[in-house]
Amino acid sequence: MKRPILITSALGLACIGAAAIYFLYSPPPTEPSGEVERRTISLGGHERHYTVYTPPTAKAGASILLAFHPSRSSGQQMRGYVGAIFERIAERENLIVVYPDGVEGHFNDCRRMASYSARTLNIDDVGFAKAIVGQLVKDRKANSYEVYAVGYSNGAQMALRLAMETRNFLKGLIAISANLPARENMDCQLAVGTTRSLVFVEGTEDPVNPYGGGQVTLFGFGNRGSVLSAQGTAEWFASARELVASESTSLKERDGIVASQQDWSSPSGRVRLVTVKGGGHTVPQSNYRFPRILGQTYMGDEILDSAWKFIRE
Repeated sequence: MKRPILITSALGLACIGAAAIYFLYSPPPTEPSGEVERRTISLGGHERHYTVYTPPTAKAGASILLAFHPSRSSGQQMRGYVGAIFERIAERENLIVVYPDGVEGHFNDCRRMASYSARTLNIDDVGFAKAIVGQLVKDRKANSYEVYAVGYSNGAQMALRLAMETRNFLKGLIAISANLPARENMDCQLAVGTTRSLVFVEGTEDPVNPYGGGQVTLFGFGNRGSVLSAQGTAEWFASARELVASESTSLKERDGIVASQQDWSSPSGRVRLVTVKGGGHTVPQSNYRFPRILGQTYMGDEILDSAWKFIRE
C-alpha cells in the first residue's frame, strides 16, 4: 500500500519540479564583450556602485545613457538585458552607457506603496544619477546636456522619477514595463518636467505591471500599489504638453508576437507608446530569453533601436 503512495508522491514532485524549471529557468544573459569599468561613489552615507561602458570610439562631448535595472537585480544584469543593443549604438554615436546599482537591488521610485529599503530609507537616487553624470563630465569630458535614460520595471519607474523631478537633466527616456503610478500611489511631484521625448514599451500580457492599469505585485506578493494603464500613461504626458496624436502603426512580427506604436508630437516634445501584443514583463531584444513566468519576449532589437532614434532626434 505504501509503495503506490510513494510512487505517486514522487511523480507529483517530479511534475512540480519540471513545471518550476519550465516557467522559472532561463539561461543567464550574455554580456557584451566590450571592456567596462566598475566605479564607486559615496553619497548620503552609502557606497553606491555603477558600471561604465566607454566605447573605444568615444571622444569629448559624448552623450550619456543611464540604464536602470529592475527589482532584485543589478547593473551587470541590466547590461546583459540591453547592452548588446545600446553598446552597439554607443560605438557609432559617441555615447557612454552607464549601469547604476540600486540599494539592495532596488531604486527609490515614486510608488508610495513600495516597501523595499530604497524607499523606506528614502535613498537619494536622483542625487546618485546626477553624481554619476557629474563624474563623467569631469573625467570623460561627457556632455551634461545630452543625458538619456532607459529603465526596465523598477528601473523604468526610476527614469520616470528623473523626468518628473529634475529640470534640464534628461533629454529623453525609454520606460519598459512600467506605467505611471496612480494619483493615490504617487509619492513624487506629478510634473511634466523638461524631458523632451519619452517612449513607453508595454506588453499586453504583462503579469506584473498590468497593461490596462491596476495593482502591481510580484505574482501576489510585494504590493507596489496601483498604476495607470499604458495608454493612460502615454496620454497623460501627451495631454500635459498638448501633443497631437498620429495613427497607430504596426511593426514587424516576431514568432507570432506583433507590436504596434502610436506617437504624439508637437514642437514642445514627443511621446511614443509601443504596445507588444501578447508580450510579458520582458525587454524586447534578441540577446536573452526571459523566464517564461514573466510572459513572452519579443525577440528582436528593432523596437529599442527605433526607440533610441526617437528620443535622440
